[in-house]
Amino acid sequence: MGLRNAGVSVAVALGIVVPLGLAAAVALVVAERSPLDSAAAAAPLVGTIESAQRTNQVNVGIGVEFADAVSPSTQAGGTVTALGIGAGSDVATGTRLMDVNGQGVVAYVAGSPLYRDVARALEGPDVATAQVLLTELGFDTGPADGKAGAATEKAIKAFNLAYGYGKDNAVLSLASLVWIGTTPATVSEMSVHLGDQVSPGTALFKTGAALAAITVTEAPGTLTDGEWSLTVGGVTAPYVPGSARVTDPDAVIAMAATLGTATEGVGTLQLATPLTVASVPSSAVVTDATGATCIFASADTSPTAVEPLGGSLGTVDLDLALVGDSVLLNPREVREDLTCAGS
Repeated sequence: MGLRNAGVSVAVALGIVVPLGLAAAVALVVAERSPLDSAAAAAPLVGTIESAQRTNQVNVGIGVEFADAVSPSTQAGGTVTALGIGAGSDVATGTRLMDVNGQGVVAYVAGSPLYRDVARALEGPDVATAQVLLTELGFDTGPADGKAGAATEKAIKAFNLAYGYGKDNAVLSLASLVWIGTTPATVSEMSVHLGDQVSPGTALFKTGAALAAITVTEAPGTLTDGEWSLTVGGVTAPYVPGSARVTDPDAVIAMAATLGTATEGVGTLQLATPLTVASVPSSAVVTDATGATCIFASADTSPTAVEPLGGSLGTVDLDLALVGDSVLLNPREVREDLTCAGS
């Protein structure tokens, strides 16, 4: 009877004549909006901390970097008796460029060129380069330790036999090799032809601007420790944080291909192996006036100090050790004390 009178009173106060049959409906609306309902105490909501996997994806700008055109030269001397390349040929480690006096001359890619012939007992970074080259060509030297021992000598002899430099020749000669730079190349124009005479320093061919790297515009401080990868157009390759580039030749070619004629685009950096963390709703985490952060197991327990590891607008990532623990999901609604003191 009280609600009905209240409803009629509201109508009268507004100057509206309400038929008796509608008085109950008006009263119902008033009852639904009654401040008595909003004053009802909230019940504690307690849940269990679950685990989640994060890849920490970050979108980055990427670009295609080209190497300068080069003109590789030979250290051999004699007559070109065979040619293995021509305009448009792709040249990489192991490509047989030509034969001089019937002996093979082989291309190689390396951070720097060999500067001397390599034989047993020599040591140095150039020896390590030669060991890597021989192994890639199928002549195993063992570890590329920069020390030419018995295994390296055996590999050199096998190489020389295969390319026409003698059965027991234990010296890897510069005349048998051509350094084409730090990346594979494509021949744009030949400088020598079948039957030509060559000597040390003769340029063999010219290259166009070759693909060198995919550059990455990485915002400082966005990447955590761990192994990361870069994905561009569905092509994924390992990425070293802070390096700002991917240089693996196959990956560079494939990523550049996804861009078509464009030289810039967008890629995604993410953890190669997802990180497993504890995850809670943002509502469960409290930061008090002192800057301390904590969670509560229930409405009447002491706080537990936590250190947020990341998250989003709806969740906060915490230490994995908390998975399985109870957590109060609505502390701001059911606790008067929201300080983290004593945690």
